[in-house]
Amino acid sequence: MLARSSMSARLFSGPFALVAIANFFFFLNFASFFLLPLFVKSLGGTEGTVGLVMGTGGLAALLILPIIGNGIDRFGRRRFFVVGTITMTMASSSFIWIDSIGPAMFLLRIIQGFSFAAAFTASTTLAAELAPIDRRAEALGIFGVSTLLTHALAPTIGEEIIHRAGFHALFLTAASCSLVPLLLLPRVPPRPPASAVHGMRHVRTPTPRLHMIVGIVMTLAGMGFGTVMTFIPTFVHAADLGRVSFFFGAYTTTAIGTRLVGARVSDSVGRRAVIVPALVLLSISIFLLSQTQNIPMLMGAGGLFGIAQGISYPTLHAFLVDTSPPRQLGRAQALFNGSFNLGVMSSAFLFGQIADHFGQRPMFMIAALMPMIASAVFALAATQPAAQSNPAVHVG
Repeated sequence: MLARSSMSARLFSGPFALVAIANFFFFLNFASFFLLPLFVKSLGGTEGTVGLVMGTGGLAALLILPIIGNGIDRFGRRRFFVVGTITMTMASSSFIWIDSIGPAMFLLRIIQGFSFAAAFTASTTLAAELAPIDRRAEALGIFGVSTLLTHALAPTIGEEIIHRAGFHALFLTAASCSLVPLLLLPRVPPRPPASAVHGMRHVRTPTPRLHMIVGIVMTLAGMGFGTVMTFIPTFVHAADLGRVSFFFGAYTTTAIGTRLVGARVSDSVGRRAVIVPALVLLSISIFLLSQTQNIPMLMGAGGLFGIAQGISYPTLHAFLVDTSPPRQLGRAQALFNGSFNLGVMSSAFLFGQIADHFGQRPMFMIAALMPMIASAVFALAATQPAAQSNPAVHVG
């Protein structure tokens, strides 16, 4: 009990905490652009246009990730975090010059995609390296709170900023948030301590097949997740369900709660036992959105969506780290992020067209099939890796 308490204290202090805080402020910028669909609609865009604009960022991130993954392993995580943060700040603030849907908007989305790929891949790789082996899913779940908090705060605060001061104020506020990591990152080691690398599990089973399975699962889960995150703002407004923050607040509250409490379950019972039902629950929550008629139903669907995402994402992340050689963790993280981004990006393009032709409710019904298929793929094809732990000191 004393050792566990000591480990918890280390998770909330030192390099792990600095990376989590830096990630939080970076994502305040990123999550503010969940409201970009409202800006696109204000300029005369359709649901299909929203999908194209939002999907462009994901496509850019996807294309650059192989380079990012190799670069992070070769040149260090902190350097890529810094560069990604600087370019994200510049791109976000530049939206104040956009007054129409055209090449300039898409160029800025491309830069944001590159920036996100660099900063987020670097931060999650650092977090994975600094997480204690026997509490990896729990630690990654806690790290994920730094992201999830912004999913509630940024849209809630952002909507108020838009109502009071307009979109330009939103863009400038978002950009200023991502300046904070530049003050924190110099205190983070450019490479992890030797004990962190040597203490990681040594994988006995071949990893390429398992990584391919994780990639497929994350792509399908990302399609479901991306459809919700891209189109929920316009769905809420079109269906007269109040503010977008009702959904994001419920989603984030339950996601944070499950990451703080439920993410650790797979450290005890195994990853497979948690991942499959969590993906099924994600599918159910997206289907419920298609049936939502009032604010309580919206918040209920958002809460269930948060529980499912709050458990499935860090557990899949921990599964990937379990199967990855330490010296290739950056590339493995790029695969994880890239697969998820592929799903999010493709959902924006594909489901935007579905919404234009058939409506948003049928769109959510079809999107709900994606994580259900993912659960079947994982249940049938994935096996828990055999691994051994090095009894080195775990850095947290």
